Amino acid sequence: MNERQDLASAVMERDRSRSRMRLVTVTVGAASLATAGVVAYNLPGPAHATATNGSSITPAAQPSAANQEPGDDGGSESDGSGTITAPSGSFGQAPPQATSGGS
Repeated sequence: MNERQDLASAVMERDRSRSRMRLVTVTVGAASLATAGVVAYNLPGPAHATATNGSSITPAAQPSAANQEPGDDGGSESDGSGTITAPSGSFGQAPPQATSGGS
């Protein structure tokens, strides 16, 4: 009869341990999810703007005020009408690569 009590006691102890481990696992998971939410909330916005055709464009870096000449607004060359003209060309595609001598 003593063996049966030992077995029942061991089974109850195992169930309590499983219950504790389950509680710890759920608590750690909830804490990590909350931490991920706080980190994601505090991250800055996207580093690039998305064009309407689906390709992404990266804004050009603006010079700091210390590097500007007097009267320079930090923009690029313009045509005098107040609008900035962008250089023409095909954007979004890299130039073709030259093939090597082979092996």
